[in-house]
Amino acid sequence: MGQLSRQAGKDAAGFLRAIGAARDPAAFARAGVAALPGIVPSELTTLSVCDLATGRRRVVGNPGEALTPGDIAAFDRHFFLHPLVRFHRGHPRGGAHRISDSLTAAEFRNSALYSDYYRRIGIDRAVAVPILVSGATLVSFVLNRKGRDFSDDEITLLDWLCGGLSDLYRNVIELQRAVAAMAELRTIAEADGWTLVRLDGERRVRDLPARAAVVLADACPGRGLRSGGPLPPAIDAWLRRSTAGGAPWLALPPLVLAAPRGRVTLRAVPEFGNGLAWTLLVRHEPCQRTAAGGGTLTRREQEILAWVAAGKADRQIAAIVGSSVRTVQKHLEHVYVKLGVENRTAAAMRARADAAGQSVGR
Repeated sequence: MGQLSRQAGKDAAGFLRAIGAARDPAAFARAGVAALPGIVPSELTTLSVCDLATGRRRVVGNPGEALTPGDIAAFDRHFFLHPLVRFHRGHPRGGAHRISDSLTAAEFRNSALYSDYYRRIGIDRAVAVPILVSGATLVSFVLNRKGRDFSDDEITLLDWLCGGLSDLYRNVIELQRAVAAMAELRTIAEADGWTLVRLDGERRVRDLPARAAVVLADACPGRGLRSGGPLPPAIDAWLRRSTAGGAPWLALPPLVLAAPRGRVTLRAVPEFGNGLAWTLLVRHEPCQRTAAGGGTLTRREQEILAWVAAGKADRQIAAIVGSSVRTVQKHLEHVYVKLGVENRTAAAMRARADAAGQSVGR
């Protein structure tokens, strides 16, 4: 790799900063193809994602420079013979590579690839900057222009960018995977009655669903919980104690807190790729109550009954448990039948009496 001039180094660093804020692969691609021609002139700049197994590619370009489906099909017809694809497939760490590094001008102009594709789009010079060569996937920024080949100084600059671009791209891929994993975790957890509370690297709350706020206020009376605020002391001490000495997160014991109408269980999961941030899983488990017929209320019925006993209206309960008002009302209808009562007042009185009896029993 050659030596960068001071100005070229500043341009390259500014380019990396410009696209470094991208949070997903699509945003990264758009930012890259928009900013790259500012430091290396290009008439057509794309991010090319090549499937080396099928011989097809996906292309992201700037508005007004988009390739047509016919253009892409013409490229794919010559995919495996393309000198840039062949070079980077065989040289995963080969750096920026021009077509002219593999073929003479005469060889290129006499090729079917030029006749079928490059003549069609009005381009005769191209350079590819690989940012990911893994398995059957080749991802590159590709710069194209007509008449003037890419200079050695421009190749030096593009080579210098390869490492930074590769790191940034891998970061956004990992971030996308982490976001998808968190969404899957949320779906699985909520299906089993858990609510997710997200913490930042200083164990301060940054995402607090209404349901979790009510549940934790119930378990930690006198200590309001809000987004941007600290954890209640008991929860903060548990998390610090559990993670002291680098304890693996899978070994973290759950925290169980007593609550007036049951108990609250917490588990902690680190957010991979996000520093020291954590996600807490919170679940409220109401006291078991035996129905008049000898059976027990379901967990959701117990939970709704507990909030009725706490004086919450149906609309408030619906927001807390994450369901519709009508669903809450249907659960209450089942509760009335099982408890042998006729209305919410009687059900609430029964719940309070049961809770008082259990408290005395303890």
